[in-house]
Amino acid sequence: MSEQGTVSVTVTERQVADQLSQLLAELLDLELDLIDRDVPLSAYGIDSMTSTWLTSELGDRCGVVIDRAVLLDRPSVAEVAQDVVAALRGAGQDPAAS
Repeated sequence: MSEQGTVSVTVTERQVADQLSQLLAELLDLELDLIDRDVPLSAYGIDSMTSTWLTSELGDRCGVVIDRAVLLDRPSVAEVAQDVVAALRGAGQDPAAS
């Protein structure tokens, strides 16, 4: 019987940005194509309350605990995605940067 290795799940910045954009669109009842990944999250009205929900949902989808300060401190979807991928690396996963 051969030994079976563990499967490494690779999460890219693009995938995280896709997930966060989808969550923002759902939360704000907007069409997905209206979410600009380079626009500051504050422009969408993200505050401490909404950042708590978003980080919980995004963390569940990406498999990592995300501090809500990430959404408040990082100005855009693209930058949040960078931080999430970095957190996944720190958690022992090996995501590829996009």
